[in-house]
Amino acid sequence: MAQIEINEARIRAEFDELARIDSESFGEREMADRLKEKLAELGIQAKEDDTAEKIGGNAGNLFGTLKGGMSGTPILLSGHMDTVAPGIGKKPVFHEDGTITSDGTTVLGADDLTGVIAILEGIRAVQDAGIPHRDIEILFAAAEEQFTRGSSEFDFSQMKAKESYVLDVTGPVGTAILQAPTILSFEAAVKGRAAHAGFEPEKGIHAIQTAARAIAALSWGTWMRKQP
Repeated sequence: MAQIEINEARIRAEFDELARIDSESFGEREMADRLKEKLAELGIQAKEDDTAEKIGGNAGNLFGTLKGGMSGTPILLSGHMDTVAPGIGKKPVFHEDGTITSDGTTVLGADDLTGVIAILEGIRAVQDAGIPHRDIEILFAAAEEQFTRGSSEFDFSQMKAKESYVLDVTGPVGTAILQAPTILSFEAAVKGRAAHAGFEPEKGIHAIQTAARAIAALSWGTWMRKQP
C-alpha cells in the first residue's frame, strides 16, 4: 500500500492564508467562498444551502461529496467555518518552536481552522498517494460558535454517511461531545424608589429584590437556539 505523507509546509501555509480571513459567526462569506475553491480543486463541488437567510448570516453550510472507487457507505468529515470574537484582522504568528499563536489582539482562529485544514490536507494526502477510498462527504458548517445555529438548519436527509468524524475538539477518536459550558454576560441597571420607612413604606421599590426576581425569571439552557 502506498505511504501517506502529510505536507507540513503546506499545512502551515494554508493556515496562514485562512487564518487571515475574517470569519466571525454570521460573517463567514469570504471563508465559505475560499473553501468552495479549495474543495473544487480536490474534485468536490460543494453546494451552499439557504441557512444564511434563516439565521441572519451571510453564508450557509457547505456540503459536497468526493467520489471514491470503493463500494460501501460514505463517511462524513466535518468542521465549522466560523470563529469566536474578537476575530477581525487576525495575524497568526509562527514561532521557532513550531507553535502558532495570534498577535494578542484577536483570537487565532484555530477553532476550527485546525479541523478544516486537517480535512483538506487529509484528502490531498490520500489523493497524492493514490489510495482507493469510499465516497467522502464533507460538511463545513456556519455559525457553530453560536449554539450550532448553522448545522441546526442543515438538511441531513441529503447525507448518505452513517459514520462521521467531526474535527473540532481534542480527545480519543470516537469521543462524542454532547454538551459543553458557556458564558453569557450582560449588564442591567435596576433602579429602586425611595420611600419613608415610617409613613409610606409600601410606596418604596427595593432594587435588589427586583433584580433578584428578574434573575430568577431568566430562561437558561438551549433556548438561544430558537431565537431569530
